[in-house]
Amino acid sequence: MKTDDRPLIGVIIARASRSEQRQLLKGILSKADELGVDIAVFSNVYNFVEYFADVEVENKIYELVHSERLDGVILASESLIYPDLRESIYERVRQLDVPVVITDAQVEGYTCINTDVKNDFRCIAHHLTDVHGIKDIDIITGFKDIETSRLRVDGVREVMEEKGLPFGDENVIYGNFWNNSGEELAEEYISGKRRLPQAVICANDYMAFGLLDKLFEHDINIPDDLTVIGYEHIGERIYHSPVLTTYQRDRAATGAKAVSLLYSKLTGAPMQDIDISGYMICGDTCKCGVEKKYLREELVEVRQIKMYNDLNFCGNFEQQSVTCRSISDYIRTLQDFSYLIRNVSSIYLCLHEDWCTRSQKDSVDECSNNEPMVCYRIISPEDGTDEPVFFTRGQLYPSELPGAGDKKFLFFVPMFSESRELGHFIFQYTTPDTYDFVMIEWLKVTVNALQVLRMKNDINTLLECSSLSEYHDTVTGLYNKQGFINEFANVCKKLGENEKLPLIMIRTGMYSDDSRIDRKDLSVKLDIEISECLERIAADISGFCGKLSDKLYIVAAVGVSDERDIALVADKLETIISHSPVYIEERGLDTLFMASMTVTGSADCDECIAVLSDDINMKIKQLSDSRHHAYYNDYLKVRNSMYREPGKEWDAQKTCRDFRLSYGHFRATYKDIFGISFHQDLIMSRIAMAKYLLLTTDIGIPAISFKCGYADDKYFMRQFRQLTGTTPNSYRNSGVR
Repeated sequence: MKTDDRPLIGVIIARASRSEQRQLLKGILSKADELGVDIAVFSNVYNFVEYFADVEVENKIYELVHSERLDGVILASESLIYPDLRESIYERVRQLDVPVVITDAQVEGYTCINTDVKNDFRCIAHHLTDVHGIKDIDIITGFKDIETSRLRVDGVREVMEEKGLPFGDENVIYGNFWNNSGEELAEEYISGKRRLPQAVICANDYMAFGLLDKLFEHDINIPDDLTVIGYEHIGERIYHSPVLTTYQRDRAATGAKAVSLLYSKLTGAPMQDIDISGYMICGDTCKCGVEKKYLREELVEVRQIKMYNDLNFCGNFEQQSVTCRSISDYIRTLQDFSYLIRNVSSIYLCLHEDWCTRSQKDSVDECSNNEPMVCYRIISPEDGTDEPVFFTRGQLYPSELPGAGDKKFLFFVPMFSESRELGHFIFQYTTPDTYDFVMIEWLKVTVNALQVLRMKNDINTLLECSSLSEYHDTVTGLYNKQGFINEFANVCKKLGENEKLPLIMIRTGMYSDDSRIDRKDLSVKLDIEISECLERIAADISGFCGKLSDKLYIVAAVGVSDERDIALVADKLETIISHSPVYIEERGLDTLFMASMTVTGSADCDECIAVLSDDINMKIKQLSDSRHHAYYNDYLKVRNSMYREPGKEWDAQKTCRDFRLSYGHFRATYKDIFGISFHQDLIMSRIAMAKYLLLTTDIGIPAISFKCGYADDKYFMRQFRQLTGTTPNSYRNSGVR
């Protein structure tokens, strides 16, 4: 187990809003609370029994189970009703290097916890024969070719044979575990096609409800004419008449046992003995009558859900959310309407950093654990920053979830639209059984609104309606991704056996919200400014450049081979972009990342792009970790101002007074955040501006030294050489202008 104070257990489950899964989760979360364990639940939304291509992307939520944060995993196998999805998740589980417990299935090589379905149906049959004296019983079970359907029948058959009561194939009806199977059976009884027995056992509550509803329409008296027993207790008995007698498979105990077993494996603590046997919950469909305790619990929940449904129906959340003009507006709207989810304590929105321009192909491909994500706090039980927090996908969430507190019961739910994976929500609840349909409806509104915002702000979508070039980006004129790949292939064919081609990738505008419609002109200006910088560099090194996607660029340095020259080109690219007028004003520092590599003529361009992207994502992760400092944003404002105007007289003492800190504390904090002293960083800001002026202007050295805050140009030249290894004139004349 990791050295964290509280172990983190992941739960793989499908459609966790269903009553059956919520019962299991209630047991998992209650036992986790008792043992001091954190829980991360990964669930899809729809969980169809058949394949649907338009929602396939929702199942990428299960990729998060590969996070190194997890100490163990519980897999709720029975919830995965689509066979191919179940097999793909089994394959994921086999790749994990942590203990795994599987519930309600028997999988070779794994610790499994199974409720005894056959014994449950023995108990139901005994209730009918021993308590009510019934001797004639039918059973409607599930699909004929699955084991759990047969086990249900076998349990009833054993009891009937033990008591010498008749029970043959004519007493067994195969259905599909859904209401319509019960309705069809009722019609057979009503029409006389099938003889009416004394009792019917239904293999789940859904089929029992279908049976009851159809019999109710035809005035069949329950339980006088027919006794009906259900199975599973899904909690919807109040909507049907009479109130169903059902058998509760103790899913909560199963969940608790799974947590206890994993906790024992992780800590060496003794395994707790937890009885997972089920029990009858009596209603009016047998002559026992309703047990008020259970009915009261159902009524309380039904009334609460109705109240929240009414709030959703009468509110204007949907209308407000689709009018948002930026991600900031969107977050504020979600905050305003978070009260529509019952018993939630925290909501976090985690988006792929490129959510606004993410393609369907990006969403289908396996995502890297190093892919950058941005987390927005919607609400939390404690105060937390409203600034977006950056992290990588493999981390699950930022090292500190703003305002979440120490105990974390987190539900990860996918956000997707039009086969695009946008990110996911994290919900944290105050009670262990509240992930429900009310939340799902809220989630649908938020996803649709984000998709509307994406389409409003996707300038590429707008450009597709104009003269879009097949191989060039329309705004900048640079190669697009396909154009760059084509040119890359042409150049590689001409490389000699020992020749190599340097590639430099540039990621701009990190940690920036460019989604405001009314600021799209700014995005275009930045795009054009950056492209001009790249073309200026590329032209001088006989290279070529491209725009791979929003904020992601690449340069092939054809005319450069020496490693020192490659480093110099990268340095000049960083200097000329980061100090360009619009960029330095609107973006500032810590928003530009670069990676480089050299390739041979046999290289694959897509693979090179993937390697460079992973390198940049790792650098983003490293910086994101340091951004969690409480004063980071305040100190960054000072640093950005200093790099914009290094020639200004910067007084550290005055800056300390602005922060109301002692000089010593300010200096220590500054170095802790940025890894460099305030004084040394001031020198670096002056040299950086000097390099920019040398590259982009013809003004003389004395004027540059003055603009950068030096009173003595000789001292400037000496300091420039100390830090760059070359003189200002040599730097200016080294080939890139």
